[in-house]
Amino acid sequence: MYNVSMRLSNGFKMFLILATLLTVTYYLASHRDIIDADACELERSYEIYLAKGETYDLQRDDLTSEDETIAICEEGKIIGISSGETTISTACDTYTVKVSDLYTAPGIDMNKEYLPEERYTIEENRYLDDVLAYLIDQAGYQSRAGAIEAARFLTLRFPYKLHYFYENGRMEREGMEVDGEGRYYHTGLYLSSAKYAGISASMAKTGAWGTKIYEYSTDQYTPNGLDCSGFITWALYNAGYDCGDIGAGPVPDTYDLTDLGKLVTIDEVKIEDLKCGDLTGLDGHIGMIIGIDEEKIYIGEAYWVNDLQVRIYEKEEFLEKSEWEYVILMDEYYKEEGNYTPMWS
Repeated sequence: MYNVSMRLSNGFKMFLILATLLTVTYYLASHRDIIDADACELERSYEIYLAKGETYDLQRDDLTSEDETIAICEEGKIIGISSGETTISTACDTYTVKVSDLYTAPGIDMNKEYLPEERYTIEENRYLDDVLAYLIDQAGYQSRAGAIEAARFLTLRFPYKLHYFYENGRMEREGMEVDGEGRYYHTGLYLSSAKYAGISASMAKTGAWGTKIYEYSTDQYTPNGLDCSGFITWALYNAGYDCGDIGAGPVPDTYDLTDLGKLVTIDEVKIEDLKCGDLTGLDGHIGMIIGIDEEKIYIGEAYWVNDLQVRIYEKEEFLEKSEWEYVILMDEYYKEEGNYTPMWS
């Protein structure tokens, strides 16, 4: 009698357990929308900037696009199709995707046209400033990666080539940020009249990149752009590093920016010690390493021979046969590495 009662009691307990599980399962299935909403309470909205044809990998299989004429979703990736703005959604997240043809996906183009005068409107200039700030933030503000991203933007993403422009004179570090005749020392790109409306020129008129202004070193009017140290200090400044307006200018036996990191002569450096974001220089000139792959090193520089450009070297050629005299290892300067890859694609 005892054993029969025990078996009945155990059977009833099992029935209750199964009934409870079925009830919970039914509740979860019928109230999934409420549960999903509760689970997403802490989720946020995000912005993604893409160049036309550029891909952003979210590694998610639940992406849906509000407007597939602007951006599509394939295999967990977002692909920019045409200029405009759309929304990409997941179960919880919302991404505002902004696509533009004002800039490109990163890549080397040896046949860029020079920047035309007054090519960009104030609104387009602001948009490009937003893109630059976004990319630097994604890489890591005040990090090695942020400086690399800034340098890569002008050399790999900006669709025009900037002229080399010898800076006009030396500027005081305190209280002045721009040489009205060429030296640009602000965040963002110098592409519209809004950028120089409050600048007073001491020698000639002011003008954004691409505008012809007086260059005293050559005694002629030439399209405004960047010199070598101007390019590097611009990249560092946009990444959150104020190294001051300390370029060499057209002065012999002057070394640019050599106090920022550890200077190692080219015959002493080891290739495995070099990183993107390190600087490389010679008498009166400076550049930045913006890419390293298994065989080559890529230098971003503003050089009087070919203006703003990327020069490519075989690794052994760079160490043994190039004109570069030293490298500046920048670990102590950057302190933070940020999020970057040795190559951009």
